[in-house]
Amino acid sequence: MKITSLSLVRGNAAHFALAALILLLPALAQAAPYKRPAEDNLERVLANSRREQVKSVNYALHFTFRKGQDEYAGHAVITADLSTTKMPLSLDWLGKAPDKISVNGEEIKDFKTQTGSLEIPAAHLKPKTEISIEFTNTFSKEGDGIQHVVDPEDKAEYVYTDFEPYHAHELFPCFDQPDLKAHFDLTISAPSEWKAIGNELVDTQKTEGDLQVTRFKTTPLLSTYLFFVGAGPYQEWKDSEGTTPIYIYARKSLARYVDVENIFTTSKKGLRFYSGYFGFAYPFSKFGLLFAPEFGWGGMENPGAIVANERNLFRGPVPKSRRDGRDSLILHEMAHMWFGDLVTMRWWNDLWLNESFATYMATIAQDRALGTSTAWQDFAGGKGWGYWQDQLVTTHPIETEVKDVRTARGNFDGITYAKGGAALEQLHFFVGEDGFQSGVQDYFRQHAFGNAEREDFVGAIAASSHKNLNAWTHAWLQTAGLNRVSAKWACQNGELSSFSLLQEPSSSHTLSPHRTRVGFFHKENGELKLIKSVDAAFSAKATKVSLDAAIPCPDFVYPNLDDKDYALYSIDETSLKNTSLVLGGGVKDPLLRLLVWNTLYQMVRDAQLTPARYFELASAGLSQEDDDNVLANILGKHSQLKDAYHQYLSPQEREQIAPAFETAIWNRVLGADKGSSRQMTFFDFYSKTVQSKSRLADLRTMLEKNTPPAGIELDQDRRWAILLNLARHGDAKASTLVEAESARDPSDSGRRFAYSSRVATPAMDSKKQFWKAVESPEKIPPSTLRMAAEEFHQPDDLKLSEYFVKEYFQRLKKINWKKSDQLVEVYFESLFPRNLCSKTLLVQSQAELKSATNLTPLARRSWLEGNDELARCVKISSHR
Repeated sequence: MKITSLSLVRGNAAHFALAALILLLPALAQAAPYKRPAEDNLERVLANSRREQVKSVNYALHFTFRKGQDEYAGHAVITADLSTTKMPLSLDWLGKAPDKISVNGEEIKDFKTQTGSLEIPAAHLKPKTEISIEFTNTFSKEGDGIQHVVDPEDKAEYVYTDFEPYHAHELFPCFDQPDLKAHFDLTISAPSEWKAIGNELVDTQKTEGDLQVTRFKTTPLLSTYLFFVGAGPYQEWKDSEGTTPIYIYARKSLARYVDVENIFTTSKKGLRFYSGYFGFAYPFSKFGLLFAPEFGWGGMENPGAIVANERNLFRGPVPKSRRDGRDSLILHEMAHMWFGDLVTMRWWNDLWLNESFATYMATIAQDRALGTSTAWQDFAGGKGWGYWQDQLVTTHPIETEVKDVRTARGNFDGITYAKGGAALEQLHFFVGEDGFQSGVQDYFRQHAFGNAEREDFVGAIAASSHKNLNAWTHAWLQTAGLNRVSAKWACQNGELSSFSLLQEPSSSHTLSPHRTRVGFFHKENGELKLIKSVDAAFSAKATKVSLDAAIPCPDFVYPNLDDKDYALYSIDETSLKNTSLVLGGGVKDPLLRLLVWNTLYQMVRDAQLTPARYFELASAGLSQEDDDNVLANILGKHSQLKDAYHQYLSPQEREQIAPAFETAIWNRVLGADKGSSRQMTFFDFYSKTVQSKSRLADLRTMLEKNTPPAGIELDQDRRWAILLNLARHGDAKASTLVEAESARDPSDSGRRFAYSSRVATPAMDSKKQFWKAVESPEKIPPSTLRMAAEEFHQPDDLKLSEYFVKEYFQRLKKINWKKSDQLVEVYFESLFPRNLCSKTLLVQSQAELKSATNLTPLARRSWLEGNDELARCVKISSHR
């Protein structure tokens, strides 16, 4: 159109300018300074913005620790290269207001602090900025950040840190996000008899007054959550693997329990194996393992200073499975030295890249480097955690969107560890050994000491294997839930005439690609012989499996032989009739027997098999099972059998089967080789689950007179296990015995057991005292709080649990969940009254959740999971 009027030109110009402004408003709003909430959380939007502003960062840190103090002093010098100085610089900091802040050599007063953060005004910033911060702060009371623990036996004091995912800023002001890696220069001033420990080797030491000043060598680039500070009179042991020194640390009172030779052997073999398999030498100056008091996790992968839970120090003889479990922990954390520490995720949505890889590689290392024949059995057993998590209403993809670090805390779960590990097993199986290993090696070479994302890892595998992994990535990493798979087959003229695998869509309506191995068995002389195995790939709802040769009509079929797949496989009706033969020793393969055990338990959870029938099969199986590792998986710490016994049998059903069940277990204790792993496994299970009055009385007498069966040592931990079980069942002498045992065992482990035994006692006064104490959780050591909470509700004490239901829901809706994520586990995993297993409670809990307005995403998720498990229990009870 031709313009002839000046006013029209001006009018249109104004109109166009206004339109342009409107179009620009979203961009202008997005470019506006981010207003950080006044809470201890880090949102990804800020982390991304800060990553654009901060281009490199280094920390020079000096901490001073003194005996008998609840506080420590710190001095942080932070050097950062900034891409812009036109916006404030936000640091993460949870502590007291700093004593002094200087920016580029000048002290400033106009810095801003609020819960969780500290802000430096833009006016003080330069392209290369140095920030000096002097501060004092208190030690954490919640089991994370910086811990200060006093050993009750010798009053020795120990300090150590635990920062994943977001706790480094509780020790010092920093940019507490994984993609802002930094060099750390650490100095520790501590009492002269204390040992200072960091990620790196010691550079210099000198004495200043009553303190020893230890300066460490500069670290390579590390994420803040991997930085470590430790101090205290730790006992130290040293060895080496090639040029890499290896250290073990433990507090003095537990030094006699440190299995130094075996720990060093595992460490050396692991370092040799990983360095060769990854094609990349161990990337840090030292390998260290510190057993820390009151540590809440199994382990934490700080380079040069792995922290491990003290339950891995055994105070008496233990089954081989316990030692294998410690080996698995060491190898898991060691794998992180490459996958997680050398190459780190950019953000917490790729947490699985760390944990899944370490879980899977630890199994490979146990199998190949240590020669542990049961490694893959344990891997199969560990999948149960993933199967459980993946069936919950809160299931999520392995690779999931994480908007903030509070959400990330909830993803340290069975999907991230177990399902992710199973997905990597599928990937390895799919691309082959050469494609997998070469891809991993390329990944480390390309991203060493940097950050990476899923695309980088999967891309490296795809390139080395020459396979397109887009469909695999979507199906396995980006969808939630799991597939249920069943076999449909028919016979004609004594031969298998057709065989199909049927797959149900997952909760995200996905049919995933699977590769499995189907085993066909035939009864022969009281055994089930494998007559044929067939590998099968499938991705549709129904897949007909090609049979390239005649197969006699089978008596038993297992569609996931060798556990190559991740899915819920069921046992068909014909095969189910022969399951007792499998468990009774009719199948020689222990892995298959374990898989059948796991499948039967899942059938109980799916209300396809009654708990009573399950325990009929279990009793028959336990009378014959002779594989120590299968028994360890069935009866050990994460025993599905024990869970079913306490969760899915009614008190009346449990009371009815208990005498025969307990007799069967006790006979295995007496019949096993003296001092064998098998005998210890059966005894430990028996002492923790027995409930018949006569059997409890025998246990008490055994404890009082120290008369265990020949071959069993009643070490301190076994004595406490018996006492705890006596307390649970209201034994008349339990209280007196607990107090006497406390005097016998003044360690913090003894205190933890004694406290928990009092909570477990079926008496209203004991329950009320703990219920009141939990209102001030900071006054209870974190590990004691968790253990005691687990004992609050007991399977048979329904009246006591009912008393607290109303107050429980009232408290859930009053707690400030933003102040403590640690309480989420206590309240929703341990104090949730699921032992009541009633439709009334389920309806009430669902209504209370709907009306709650104070929940964080993590608390809401955990409440939903509690309701989900309660609903499952109600469903099972209705199908008895």
